[in-house]
Amino acid sequence: MREPRTITLRALVLGLACLVCAPVVQAGKLDPGLVGALGKLGPGETVDVIIRCGGKVDARQFRDRDTKVRRQKLIRALRTRAEACESSLRAELRDGPGRPRQLWTINGVAATLPAAAVERLARLPGVERITLDAAVAAPAGAAGGSSAPQWNVQAIRAPELWEHGHDGTGVVVAALDTGVDLDHPDIGPKWRGGTNGWFDPNGEHATPYDASGHGTHTMGLIVGGDAGGSVIGVAPGARWIAAKIFDDGGQSQLSRIHLGLQWALDPDGDPESDDAADIVNNSWYLQNTVNVCDTEFADDIAALRASEIAVVFASGNTGPGPATSVSASNNPGAAAVGAVDASWTVGGFSGRGPSACDGATYPRLVAPGAGVRTADLTLGGLFPDSYVEVTGTSFSAAHVTGGLAVLKGAMAARGIPATVSLLESAVEETAVDLGAPGADNDYGAGLLDLKAAYDWLVSNAGSPAPGQLRFGAAEYSAGEGGGSVTVTVVRAGGSAGEVTVDYATADGTATAGADYVAASGTLIFGDGETTRSFVVTLLDDGAHEGDETLNVTLGRPTGGATLGSPAGAVLTVLEDDPAVIDADADGYASTVDCNDGDAAIHPGAQEIKHDGVDQDCNGHDLTIEILTARYDGGTDTLLVEATSAHGRRAYLVLEGHTWMRWNQSRGLFFLTRTRVGGDPGSVTVSGFEGSETAPTRGP
Repeated sequence: MREPRTITLRALVLGLACLVCAPVVQAGKLDPGLVGALGKLGPGETVDVIIRCGGKVDARQFRDRDTKVRRQKLIRALRTRAEACESSLRAELRDGPGRPRQLWTINGVAATLPAAAVERLARLPGVERITLDAAVAAPAGAAGGSSAPQWNVQAIRAPELWEHGHDGTGVVVAALDTGVDLDHPDIGPKWRGGTNGWFDPNGEHATPYDASGHGTHTMGLIVGGDAGGSVIGVAPGARWIAAKIFDDGGQSQLSRIHLGLQWALDPDGDPESDDAADIVNNSWYLQNTVNVCDTEFADDIAALRASEIAVVFASGNTGPGPATSVSASNNPGAAAVGAVDASWTVGGFSGRGPSACDGATYPRLVAPGAGVRTADLTLGGLFPDSYVEVTGTSFSAAHVTGGLAVLKGAMAARGIPATVSLLESAVEETAVDLGAPGADNDYGAGLLDLKAAYDWLVSNAGSPAPGQLRFGAAEYSAGEGGGSVTVTVVRAGGSAGEVTVDYATADGTATAGADYVAASGTLIFGDGETTRSFVVTLLDDGAHEGDETLNVTLGRPTGGATLGSPAGAVLTVLEDDPAVIDADADGYASTVDCNDGDAAIHPGAQEIKHDGVDQDCNGHDLTIEILTARYDGGTDTLLVEATSAHGRRAYLVLEGHTWMRWNQSRGLFFLTRTRVGGDPGSVTVSGFEGSETAPTRGP
């Protein structure tokens, strides 16, 4: 007997074209990757999905100055909303094998379901979107190289803070990775321990374990000690916890990563006990997202940041070309870190900007990530003196995670609460400028300098002054098809008290309403907050006009704050539309016309069936035939039968109703609908190749 199988697409290959234009898909509830997977399901087969409910918790409503209180309120609100979501779906979730998993940071549920259950869920009004729970492969770092011991920690000036007792003591870092080797003497003693110190969503290991070594390598650079003769970690006094999001075979799924991120926010599942991490290291990225903005984890990142938990990501080993940012590193709120070698030169592998999500500088900064010495697997403690030199942005991210731990611990020792925005401002404002002057898309703000960042924090965080408000950059740019640009406003010279500042856009050569959406408002900086941002939405007009500019300005600061420089910035909208060429004069440019040499072929042209020619430029000849369209007035029943040259893979839909079912023995699609409310007069059957309409006939 054929065993049922569950379909999971590997490596996030989700870029399939929309296959059908059924009402469910038109509502935007099923992503293209899931539609494609559903079309491949056979009888008894299931698919892994993530169901998101509408109505998200606005983290900005929790403004308590006490971080613990704010975090507790946010977690309770997120859990309550997600419980209501799962409860509303329970009847349909019962159809799947296994137990659904609640993803409370995104108000969703992960489940394994048959196609019929997915279809029913998509019809529920409370369901916002259903996506494929795609597979994700673990990152790989390159071993080898020969650099001077500790060059990396010297480069970021960590020892200068260790000398004064600032080594990350009192700070907890979490890593989402392949696991951690608990037997390594440089790492094991730093584990926080307890049932809230380790999470394996794969169900493979009850205590810390690492099969591949990648997670051990990153953790060694974050908290590693000196058992091998020299300190290998940036924050040797910090404690660690970890979520093993990748199984022993190096595979994960989107849902497991969601579970890991929400675990870092509430490891023991009790909002009343504040056991969250202070910083979360993410030395992974989603494959096939180069220069793509995938916001799968945007809500998780936002929830962590709202809880004053810093979120660090590797910028990706996708260089050296420009526009090679990856997700989730390029999501707003993620601190993406690129890599440099011992000569402070950016690695050829290091991902470059601008960010595909908002056009911002990418990476945010750089740190050592080529030929750095760290802990390796001990194979159950047999080889405790095990070290390796590794290369990759995974390891540069670990340096920044460790660096933030050192800075947070140092400020706590001075009685100064260091917010996430304050810590990020410190490392970016004081980074050693490399490459082109100012922030650039190779090095970001520059090389991490912990001593300079510490001095900046002492001057700014310890100052009772409200500070100056200015733009993070004097110039911003993004392609007009990029969707939006995030503009950052920085508070420097003090961060005491609540202050506000107004912002507004104004036309340059770009015109509001045609090239961008006019934006204005007020940014509120809470006590200790040093960065806020607003979004300018760009409009893709489809016309070639050349690059255009608009202006953004700050004004009317309150709370004692003043305006710094620059208080004005220029946003350049980069043209992405080619000059119009219409060789066959059919009114369609060559960029959209699949045959610009034939005026009868263009988008929207009348398709001729079975001629092997794609007249309407949808990528397929039309082969759909409606065999039966019968309406029975006595029973108010509609029967439709149809075929396609693509057979069962045509995935046909009766528009206004739902997917048609495949009859293998007859070689056709069919659908019977009762209580249709009268003779519709005609029916339309559609699929990826187009649509066909036929009149209904009586019984």
